[in-house]
Amino acid sequence: MSSAPQPSLENQVAVVPAVAPATGGPAPVGEGRPPIVIPAPGGGGIDVLRSFNRHRMVALVVAIFVVLAGTPVAWMKGKPQYGVTAVIYISPRFLANLQDSVEHELQSDQQYRQYVQQNAKTINRYDILVEALRKAGQNNSFFLTPKETVEHAAERLQGALQISPVPDTYQIAVSLQGGKAEGLAELVNGVLTTFISKAKAEEFYASDERIRNLIRDRTRLEQEIAEKQQRRLDIGQELGVSSFSNNFVNPYDHLLASAREALAGARVQNIQTEAALAAYDGKQRAGGADSLRSIAEQEASRDLALTSLVSSQGSRRTQLLSLMNGLSPDHPGRRAAERELAEMDRQLDELHQKLVDAAAKSITDQRKAEAYKTLRIVEKLNAELEQQASRTAWFTKNYQEGIQLGNSIDQAQKRIDGIQDRIDSLSLEKSAPGFVRMFSAARKPTTPEKGGRKNLIAGVLVLGLVLGLLVPVAADMFDPRLHSPRDVEKLLGFAPVGWLLEKSEAGPDFAREQSLRLASRMVQDQQAHNSRIFAMTSVKARGGTSTLVIDTAAALRSLGVSALAVEANAYRADPRYRSPDDRGLTVVLQGTQEFADAVVPGDASMPDHVAVGDVEDQKNLPDIQRLIEILRAASDAYSIVLVDLPPILASVDAEFIARGVDVTIMVIEAGVVTKMEVQRAAACLERIRVPAVSAILNRVRLDAADGFARAARHEFQTGTGPDTTGWVGRKLWT
Repeated sequence: MSSAPQPSLENQVAVVPAVAPATGGPAPVGEGRPPIVIPAPGGGGIDVLRSFNRHRMVALVVAIFVVLAGTPVAWMKGKPQYGVTAVIYISPRFLANLQDSVEHELQSDQQYRQYVQQNAKTINRYDILVEALRKAGQNNSFFLTPKETVEHAAERLQGALQISPVPDTYQIAVSLQGGKAEGLAELVNGVLTTFISKAKAEEFYASDERIRNLIRDRTRLEQEIAEKQQRRLDIGQELGVSSFSNNFVNPYDHLLASAREALAGARVQNIQTEAALAAYDGKQRAGGADSLRSIAEQEASRDLALTSLVSSQGSRRTQLLSLMNGLSPDHPGRRAAERELAEMDRQLDELHQKLVDAAAKSITDQRKAEAYKTLRIVEKLNAELEQQASRTAWFTKNYQEGIQLGNSIDQAQKRIDGIQDRIDSLSLEKSAPGFVRMFSAARKPTTPEKGGRKNLIAGVLVLGLVLGLLVPVAADMFDPRLHSPRDVEKLLGFAPVGWLLEKSEAGPDFAREQSLRLASRMVQDQQAHNSRIFAMTSVKARGGTSTLVIDTAAALRSLGVSALAVEANAYRADPRYRSPDDRGLTVVLQGTQEFADAVVPGDASMPDHVAVGDVEDQKNLPDIQRLIEILRAASDAYSIVLVDLPPILASVDAEFIARGVDVTIMVIEAGVVTKMEVQRAAACLERIRVPAVSAILNRVRLDAADGFARAARHEFQTGTGPDTTGWVGRKLWT
């Protein structure tokens, strides 16, 4: 039994020693008191031979399987293998036919390395291999199996080709191995030839299509030039010019300027005539009629008819005036003369008035005619100016169109020249060496590189032997179950108080010896630390706790130590505790019977014990809070009280009782309980803070790891310990 200062559950290692209460109770099993353990014989770690003995059937099956499966493979792989290698050269700069290609120029070492890696990954591209196999024809028959398609063979060839850049060079090596020398070099060379052609085509990606596109563009431009030239010719014929120049002077500009100048003069004359007409118009100007009459009278006075009339009347007027001279007003002659003079004046006035009216009308009509004439001239000149302006605009528009057509034709011709240069460059550069070229072609091999079935078969035998040994060791290494006390110590951090061999393998004498040893350790702990109540609880159900309690109590009795076995397991009662007249622990807890009356005296097969009694299909004890008090009272009558608890992970009764006993012992069934389950049980005991805790490894198999169980039984039976020197030591130290 062992206990240590209370640790945490870090790293999933549950170490569950308890801390004793501040006052009263037993001292904890831990520092300050020597641990009570039964040391396990045997060394630590994995013993290959022990693992082999425990799993020899598994080892034999693995070895036979490896040999049976590996021998045919070794026979097939043991055939002579021929190998060929071809080398391609990756130039750091593009090798052109005409000039350096700016489009394919590697700017740095990193770009070059990336380009090399790209080519190395491209050589075994699926489409390249398919094309190479089809081109090979009869030469690929060694690689294709019967009824295999070229596509499937290309997939195999992808994995068979070994492609790697040669360090510190501009080269890539391509290797292939096969069982025959014929056709091997031809296939590799065919693959590289196809790859190089593909690489050149991809350097000028879709060059044929690009050339066709350029030719279509050139044809389109030529058609546009022809259409524009025809249009330019039509414009020249329409305008009457044979060439188009930016320095050409539009002939309609001079005519338009003359028309504008004439129009300006006509407008001045029209203004003058309209002003002259308005000067004699009484409606437009006050006094205009008087001015017209004055001018008309002047014109009339110069009329010959009036002058002739005045002249003709002058002599007669003189006669009449002479005749009237000396005549009285009433003289008939005078009156006749006066009447004649009046008639002459009337005729003269009438003629004068007619002449004035005629002159006024003539002047007005003349001025109106002048105004109308100048107005018509202005209208005609306006129409002529509009016509000249339209002709000038028409001429300018068409002439400018001709100039633009000429510029467009020149630009299109330049584009055609550039396209033609590009077509010529692409056509020539398609056959340029480029970046990639063949450096060293593969040659037909004369001797195999490797082969030999014997070595491979021997390797298969060795592999089967090694795996036959390693599989049992791995099975033990990764086994989650606990098999030895050392496994328990490694998991919990303290050694178990003891271990018990499986009874069917231990034999009665060795089983009794182990029970006595366990009882002796309990007595030692009871004497040193006053530990009187020991509770045993298994990690998993049916872990052998009841048998362990009964055997230990019997062993204590044989040592002369009074011991009582108390069954406190309502979870699954053991029929060995029952007796016909015994009412059990339940009635004691209920207060209907004294504990001393419930104790069943021991006999040859059973120690003094108390059965759990009738729990009426319940999984828990009634009034369990009185149990610790009852157990303390029982410890006054017995030196050691052993309590048989239900599994700690299955029943809360185990938790409740473990808190009040002196020492709680986990019973771990070897080869059944896993490390995870023990960790959970240990965590549970740590959580409830039991006073002290230890462990027992129960039902250990004789062939457990390390062989400690077999060695312990052998030592007990023969009195001779195991030979730790080994066969090497025996040979050296003999």
